[in-house]
Amino acid sequence: MLDQNAVATFLTAIGDPIRLQILFVLRGARLNVGEVAAQFKLSRPAISHHLKVLKDAGIVKSEKVGQEVFYWVDKPYIVGELRTLADIPESYIKSDDR
Repeated sequence: MLDQNAVATFLTAIGDPIRLQILFVLRGARLNVGEVAAQFKLSRPAISHHLKVLKDAGIVKSEKVGQEVFYWVDKPYIVGELRTLADIPESYIKSDDR
């Protein structure tokens, strides 16, 4: 069953241009906040906020190693959410066929 709240959270998280850019920075890498922030003209707290939104949406995962927290993209989750979105029109077609 479609979890509309999860889809809305996902779309809201990736709908922000900075967060989308963060995903491109993280692609294929595990980076800490400082490493991500070095790619932007934003403060570390601002980048931390965006990473928290992405993490709360399930789009990125994190692991604390010593004093640092490393972030990476949860590709399987993103693919699953995109498949869910792609299946929405198909579910309407099947409903209309009844």
